[in-house]
Amino acid sequence: MVADAARREAVIADFKRCNAEALGAYEGERRSLYARLKLAGLCEAPTHLAVFVDEAPDKGHGLGRRTMPEMLRYSAVAAVGHLWLAARAAGVGMGWVSILDPAAVRQALDVPADWTLIGYFCLGYPEAEAETPELEREGWEHRAPPSSVILQR
Repeated sequence: MVADAARREAVIADFKRCNAEALGAYEGERRSLYARLKLAGLCEAPTHLAVFVDEAPDKGHGLGRRTMPEMLRYSAVAAVGHLWLAARAAGVGMGWVSILDPAAVRQALDVPADWTLIGYFCLGYPEAEAETPELEREGWEHRAPPSSVILQR
C-alpha cells in the first residue's frame, strides 16, 4: 500500500510520538546520541510503502502454512529484501521505519484489523552515498566481526 498525503501525515505523527517515547527511555550520553540520529526519512522521502500480511488468505488454500504459519510473514520479508536490492541497484535508497505503533499505522492506513504490519518503508534518492551505516558512523553500535555471528560445525 502506498500512503496518500493525509495518511502519510498520520504515520509521521505516530513516528514522532513513538520516537519521543523511545528518547525518554535513554539517559545521559546515550540519550544525546539517540537525539542526533536520523532514524527516518519520512518527511524527505517522496514515496512511502507499507507492507502488510493477510494472516488468513483464501489464496493457496493453506498450503505450507499448517506447520509453519509464519511463512506468510517470511515470504513478505523476502519480497521486501528483493525490492530493497532492486531499489539500491537502481540508485534508490530504501529505509525501514521501525519506530512506529503497528496498530496506529494499520488504523491510519485503514487496512483490515487482522492484517499484520511487516514494515513501513521510505523510498527515494539518498542525499549522499556512504559505505558505513549511519548507526556505526555515529557511534550507536559497532559492527561485529563475521566470526562472532557465524557458527560452523
